[in-house]
Amino acid sequence: MRTVEIEARAKVNLGLEVLAKRDDGYHDIDTIFQTISLSDTLRLSPSPDGTISLETSGIPVPGGPANLAVRAAEAIVAASGCRGPAISLEKRIPVGAGLGGGSADAAAVLVGMDALFGLGLPAHALLGLALSIGSDVPFLIRGGTSRGRGRGEILERLSPLAGLWFVLVTPPFEVSAGEAYRRARIRLTGRSPFIRLNCSAIQNGDPEALARGLENDLEAGVVSSYPEVGQAKARLLESGAMAAVMSGSGSTVVGIARTEEDAHNIESRLAGRDWLIHVAEPIDAGCTIRHEGAASERASS
Repeated sequence: MRTVEIEARAKVNLGLEVLAKRDDGYHDIDTIFQTISLSDTLRLSPSPDGTISLETSGIPVPGGPANLAVRAAEAIVAASGCRGPAISLEKRIPVGAGLGGGSADAAAVLVGMDALFGLGLPAHALLGLALSIGSDVPFLIRGGTSRGRGRGEILERLSPLAGLWFVLVTPPFEVSAGEAYRRARIRLTGRSPFIRLNCSAIQNGDPEALARGLENDLEAGVVSSYPEVGQAKARLLESGAMAAVMSGSGSTVVGIARTEEDAHNIESRLAGRDWLIHVAEPIDAGCTIRHEGAASERASS
């Protein structure tokens, strides 16, 4: 039986500005997305009875429609009339952590089902389905380094990020995105230039300038409810990170390190807390499809 294996990459936000609330209930944002080496693995095959099924291992996640991978499969079935897949998910990306783990799984299912069933969906159709599932799903299909505006779906590709590593610290609790946005700092007196300056730092290959400009308008509100997020940021800075910022709506805090060795040294200094800690590098790719038994792999375009 044909099986498709897909790597679903996590993302971090290298700065996030929250703007006005929209008529559809979302907020306009301005952010920099970056995919990283931390990933989930999904394996898809045609379901024997044509229905959608999901088996999981690793970090526990909900099943059924509450899981974005299942919702993505339902969207593809409804749009194309194909049969449902049997999905096996090996979960490594922390849940409710601002790393886009559920959205990455949804992106992987969309790309994987298109390949598995030979649907040949045009890019605009795939991205439209992605947006119907979540604001950051379109980015996570393509990955790399991008500025995201609107809900996060208006993407401007930036130069690949180089010259730094990440240390991710995830406290042992989830943060609701809805709660984070309700407590967000909304800029009422005009936009800040920090996202534009961070884009310039990336384009110029200047990680120090990027580190100086890291801000997240959701961070203060989350820290007021979850002080441990602030403690994680402080410990990263004390342990040698160039800078640290909460990713997305939290709870993960991202520390910036110059080299892989620096990142692992920071990691070793953070031992002793019940935090999940990952060392990761920026990856210039999103969902990567790997056909089992084949020697080659291709990144989704």
